[in-house]
Amino acid sequence: MDRVLLNRLKNKTIFHALSEEDWGYLLSISTLKTFQKNNILFYQGDASSCLHILAEGAVRIYKHNPKGHEVILKEIEQTSLIAQLANLEEIAFPSNCMATQDSKILLVDYAKFKSYFLHDPKFLLIFVKSLTQRVLELENLLSTHLTLDAKAKVAKFIYENQERLNQKSNVEIAKILNITPETLSRNIKKLRNEGIIQTQEGKLTILQPNTLRQCF
Repeated sequence: MDRVLLNRLKNKTIFHALSEEDWGYLLSISTLKTFQKNNILFYQGDASSCLHILAEGAVRIYKHNPKGHEVILKEIEQTSLIAQLANLEEIAFPSNCMATQDSKILLVDYAKFKSYFLHDPKFLLIFVKSLTQRVLELENLLSTHLTLDAKAKVAKFIYENQERLNQKSNVEIAKILNITPETLSRNIKKLRNEGIIQTQEGKLTILQPNTLRQCF
């Protein structure tokens, strides 16, 4: 593994406090695998025998609704653990995961990881805290989909994703919000007509952040 990836894993994951000896063991039970864009990391129902860590690239966690439409649960675009709750509970993966960019994933043998690392109370606490963050994110997702109308969903996404807003197409954003691209375009137009946002040459800019926040 090259030094850049190794430093990224050391500095941006729950493993930042590991000793050199522990790092050596972690790498000895791991395999770095490359996934091309649109490759599947795992399907819903697959055994969670490996802990997945995004080292480089981006992935999407998703399911399909009864009509067969893709429902995006989370997009991960920075170094992070992926679906670690399935590992901890030792259950099959409850959703699908696909690379949305060419990505590098560190696959860790979970049985060996568990026997070595999770018997350490301090590290176990850190691992569980990483799950707490995932639960909060899921609660936020459910709140968005169950309590907000289309305009509020669009306003919330724009408000919370200013930095990466113009990196995604309307089709991708519509999938994330579980609405149609037409509904997305219609509500962007509403916000633009109200003077809350501006769109120019394909770039969206927030003009009134406080007013936008009041929309949801």
